[in-house]
Amino acid sequence: TLSWCGRVDPIKDLETLIRAYAICRAELPALRLRLFGPVPAGNEDYLTRLEKLAAELGVTDGLTFEGRISDVPSAYAAGSVVMLSSISEGFPFSLIEAMSCGRATVSTDVGGVREAVGDTGIVVPPREPAVMAAAVTALLADGARRAELGRRARQRVVDRFTLHRSVDGFRQIYRELAGDRVRPAARPRIRTKPWPARLPAPCRITPTLVAGGTPA
Repeated sequence: TLSWCGRVDPIKDLETLIRAYAICRAELPALRLRLFGPVPAGNEDYLTRLEKLAAELGVTDGLTFEGRISDVPSAYAAGSVVMLSSISEGFPFSLIEAMSCGRATVSTDVGGVREAVGDTGIVVPPREPAVMAAAVTALLADGARRAELGRRARQRVVDRFTLHRSVDGFRQIYRELAGDRVRPAARPRIRTKPWPARLPAPCRITPTLVAGGTPA
């Protein structure tokens, strides 16, 4: 199973994802694609276009639009590989969430994707369904590599993208802007509970998802 999380919007280029899925299905007939996320007001016609494309490609039996959810980690855990097919992104928080769940990812090389993923996932050119499909097929055929990428992805989130890491990074930027490059200022002592060195256990698949919110 492949999973995707976000809002159903043209900027997410779900046409490319569906076309890539159709290519994979020719080789892996049992493969499923689950799309989690809301359809914003005004994008109903886009959803209709996607459903029509899936029908034309003959993959409606394996593709589902799951709608809005609240248990987002379960959505990521629902797939062996988490997908991102956008043609434009800022910083891809949905990928960070997937990585924190220990999932291997295949994503398009836009915005901050490469910075986020590093070498812990496969990054492909946007609007290239055949290239995306080849990356997916390779990952699905190699469980050991998939597991290793997921492990490294999770560790990358712990090392780079937790709150304390972000605060430390901003603090250093402010010091440099203030000209304090020689002797860093002492960190203020804040009385609070220690930040956990490790994230919670990786996500597990749950059978159902309930109505609620979904990442952009």
